[in-house]
Amino acid sequence: MIFFVAVLVFSHLTLSLQGQEPVPSNVQWTDTGYDVEGDKALSFSASGGISLQVGNPMAYCGPDGYDLKTVQQPIQNENIGALIGKVVFLISIEVDEETGEKTRNEMVEIFHIGSDRIVSMPISGRLFLGVNENVAEDNSGQFTVDIRLIDR
Repeated sequence: MIFFVAVLVFSHLTLSLQGQEPVPSNVQWTDTGYDVEGDKALSFSASGGISLQVGNPMAYCGPDGYDLKTVQQPIQNENIGALIGKVVFLISIEVDEETGEKTRNEMVEIFHIGSDRIVSMPISGRLFLGVNENVAEDNSGQFTVDIRLIDR
């Protein structure tokens, strides 16, 4: 039997962003610690470089990614290795009574960022940044991303 432990209701938080966020390339997603509101615009400006395969100088790219698209990446129609973001809204956590295993029920929206872009947040939730590649363990380097709330 499965029980719902919690249903979370997102409260609108004021986002005050200053400074820069490091985004290491060898992890799938980096939690920015920021909760964002849907339809609010954020400005992203990224620098730095990563290698999509340690030791392979041909696999180096900046925040706009490497000029290659594959079916094995989160956003298939954008360059592999490009800076991407996602917003995660937690709906509930279910706990299996017998095993204690927790299952998170979430709404997730992934979007392209690249080196310089203003993005209207697709939903409210927690903001994560990452690299447009599914195999992150063999990557090296990082992007540095300046994130700012745009007043409209």
